[in-house]
Amino acid sequence: MIKTHPDSRLLSRADVAEMFGVSPSTVTRWADAGLLPTAKTLGGHRRYDAAAVSELAKQFQKEKPTMEELVFGVPAMWADHHVLAVRNALFALAGVDSVEASSAFKTVRVFYDPGRTSAQVIVKAMMAAGYPPTGFEENGHSEVPVSTGKTDPAWTALAMRTIQTHPADMAMSGEFRKY
Repeated sequence: MIKTHPDSRLLSRADVAEMFGVSPSTVTRWADAGLLPTAKTLGGHRRYDAAAVSELAKQFQKEKPTMEELVFGVPAMWADHHVLAVRNALFALAGVDSVEASSAFKTVRVFYDPGRTSAQVIVKAMMAAGYPPTGFEENGHSEVPVSTGKTDPAWTALAMRTIQTHPADMAMSGEFRKY
């Protein structure tokens, strides 16, 4: 019986994927890119050195940015096309990781890397797009009023999410107008 050092053991693709919380195909792409050295079994399956995997995990921990969250109210955002405009404006900024915008609650939640962008840059982008957030000052941000989690009363009264189609558009001929 041959004894090996615990760090010299080989891991399967599924083991590595589980350690990182990614899909097994991502592990294969990392190996193809040269991030992980592989060994092949007699059956042709890849195995990954545990020491190399732990080294990659340490490298990812060093590179992982700390994300910050910014939540603010946007009274001018009242329809789905406004949500899309806000998302497009914010995703154009470097460092923005995730945007959750709700026209029903008139709120926007942004997750961003403070090393690449700031709250002031995000607010300026919102203002440039025509959706000024409430509660912000020019030199920084202050307490931001956001929705209490209840929908806008106008939404429940109207129970509609679309705007009325212009009569000239309705008069257009064609099968596409039926849908």
